[in-house]
Amino acid sequence: MNTFNRILVVVLLLVAMVACTAVFVVPIPVLRAVGIQIAGLIAFLNSLQWYVRLLFGILFALTLNVVFILLLISELRKPKAKAIQVEQISGGEVMVTVESIADRLKYEVDQLPGVLRVKPVVSAKRGGVVVDLDVEGAAGVNVLDSVAPIVDVVQDVVEGKMGLRLARPPKVHFHTVAYPKAPKTQVVAETPPVEDAEEIIPSAEDDAEQTLALPEAQWHDSDDS
Repeated sequence: MNTFNRILVVVLLLVAMVACTAVFVVPIPVLRAVGIQIAGLIAFLNSLQWYVRLLFGILFALTLNVVFILLLISELRKPKAKAIQVEQISGGEVMVTVESIADRLKYEVDQLPGVLRVKPVVSAKRGGVVVDLDVEGAAGVNVLDSVAPIVDVVQDVVEGKMGLRLARPPKVHFHTVAYPKAPKTQVVAETPPVEDAEEIIPSAEDDAEQTLALPEAQWHDSDDS
């Protein structure tokens, strides 16, 4: 936004330089040309209905007001500090960048057991450093046992190792990964065992044995017939 503001200021200054030079050097032709353009604009506005003029006037006024308000907010808003001064050093001035603090916190917290991913957000406010952490833990971990070491590590890194001061206790957004879905057990119906072919279909030898085992009366009956 600062770059856009600089570009806009440069363009307006260039336009103002050209306009002022033309008005002061050749005022009569310039003012006459401006008067002709204004007369044409007035004639055009008179040809419109009053409610059309009012509608377009409100739209243009709102648009310009919104643009001017955004420019004012961007100019008056205090930019975020990119570096923070170390307070525990005497005899000099040491500045630590916000990116280096975030990288150090990410490295230290990532070494803790049960931490899978950590995203620190560091900002400087009145009174010290503000630290927000987005931590992803493993499934099934104890939240209390996992968050307490994270807070201790943040305080030790910021205040103990980097010589800064926390403006407020660190805020930790802790969430765990989703539990893996257990595979569903499928009940398979047991099929009865298939009997051997020898037990189902009698063989030719069995037929012969049954024929020989017939009583003699049946043989005589067959001879008489």
